[in-house]
Amino acid sequence: MFASNFRETIVLPRAKSNRIEIDSQPYHYIVSESADTHADIVVLTLTMQHRVENGAILRVVGLHTCRVPEAESKFYMGRTVTHSLEPRHVAQLARFAIAHGWIPTDSGPPFVLQVTNADIFSDDNQK
Repeated sequence: MFASNFRETIVLPRAKSNRIEIDSQPYHYIVSESADTHADIVVLTLTMQHRVENGAILRVVGLHTCRVPEAESKFYMGRTVTHSLEPRHVAQLARFAIAHGWIPTDSGPPFVLQVTNADIFSDDNQK
């Protein structure tokens, strides 16, 4: 029997990712969209990783938004959504994940954080 302490780490591609610095630490992230069973609902997934250490990936799930109707969209095929993840949301989610056990500089399996729109976008409605 062979036992190993090696923990596999997935590396987030840098080519199409966005850069952000949070509390003096460099990260990169990707926000992906996937269609829900309803045509106007879009599921958002945030995937981020420490840019230097390539530690465990943070995967944030549970967020969704709606497409703006094509007639109201200034982009081709209604590519505008009612809520989008902005850098301030990304920073908020990273800090929350760290407070709940994500160690971005340590290798390991993805750290999955389940959130809701109310957790992230509630302040947006007050503006």
